[in-house]
Order: sequence, then structure tokens, then C-alpha cells
Amino acid sequence: MNKKIRFIIEILIIGIIVFFINTFLFQLCFVRGESMVPTLKNGQVLIAKKFDLQIKRNDIVVVKKDGKVIIKRAVGIPNDRINILDGYLYVNGEKFDDRYIQDSGNIKDEITLKSNEYFILGDNRNASIDSRFDEIGIITKKNIIGKIIFKEGE
Repeated sequence: MNKKIRFIIEILIIGIIVFFINTFLFQLCFVRGESMVPTLKNGQVLIAKKFDLQIKRNDIVVVKKDGKVIIKRAVGIPNDRINILDGYLYVNGEKFDDRYIQDSGNIKDEITLKSNEYFILGDNRNASIDSRFDEIGIITKKNIIGKIIFKEGE
């Protein structure tokens, strides 16, 4: 086999392997915007695991919703009760964190997530479009395409 044909075959094999890895196993992601500051910064490179997704509270997830890919934190997992009261997030009746939320969006009263639903927020709460707003809303498991396992700079 001549060198040109062998080179083309090697490139095709590498391309198929990269396609398989990116489609089914891991995905390279880039942070766009300031909604996850200070945890993630604009332009930061991440790797998301795409298989065997066991999403726990506080995991950073990659979500595909209406053709958009976004990166947020899962603060509510299936069957959780979520409320935003006086600028604070409450999960199952307990104050979740000390980040003050200026806009509770659509969360006027406590909501209960269904068995396949997740509530996601950006870490930069006041500069994030997330589950509080109609543009994203409550997401389902099928919307989660990955879970961040590596952040550039760690």
C-alpha cells in the first residue's frame, strides 16, 4: 500500500475515533458569557462526560434546550421542592446558599420537581438566564447532554 493511501486511511480512522468519543463519551465545551462566574470564566475550556449520567445536586451540567447549549449548576434534582424567597434559594425547605438573588423570575411560590426534572441556575445568579425564566425553565433529563468532569486550570 502506498504512503498516500495509508495516510488517508489513518486520518479516517482517527476521525472516526474522535467522532465516536465526542458523540458518545466526552465533549469539549467552551464557557460563553459570565453566568457561571466565579466558578467558570468566559472562554474557559471544559470536558463533559456524556455517558452514565447520574446528576447530583451541585453538579455542573451541559444542557441543550431549543437548540442552545448552556452550562449551569443543577441545584434542584428530581422530587426536590424549590423556592426563592427574599432573595435566597431554598431546596426542600432549607436555605441553599448565601448568594443573593435579585430576580426570582417565575418562581413566585414553591415548586416541586417531577421525577425527571431539574432546576438549574448560573453561579452568577443575577447575570444568568436559567430555570427561573421562560427561556430555559425547568429542564428534563433528556435535555442534559453532559456533566462537567474537567475544568481548564484545575
